[in-house]
Amino acid sequence: MMRLNASPEVLSLWRASFPGQIPDRLVSAEELEGNVLHSACPLGRTRGGWRSRKDWIRALDTIESLQPRAVVASHKRPENDDSPRIIEQTRQYIRDFDRLVETTTTAQQLYDRMLELYPNRVNAGWALWSSARAVKR
Repeated sequence: MMRLNASPEVLSLWRASFPGQIPDRLVSAEELEGNVLHSACPLGRTRGGWRSRKDWIRALDTIESLQPRAVVASHKRPENDDSPRIIEQTRQYIRDFDRLVETTTTAQQLYDRMLELYPNRVNAGWALWSSARAVKR
């Protein structure tokens, strides 16, 4: 998709829409092969529930072991920086979700309790609600 959007045909459309904002020299990412970390959503979209969230925490541990200078969250508020502290914040969010799964009985209770803990989280709407419903059917 990146290469398609950087093709001369599509690039001319981007340049017309954003005059003076598209650099002449573009760099495209290369596909990684071998040992690759894949993103996973910690809540409802994970298949397998609790185990998948634990796997996601292990993936965060691996990312942290690489000692990154920046971590770009896929869903974040634009004003937030890309500090690696998001790794631990994400781990804690997953732990809190798992803990509240055990202490609530309905999706609504789980959702409400998570909102109490994380009222300003970007995914506090649909993503959290669908996740709560997925584990509290």
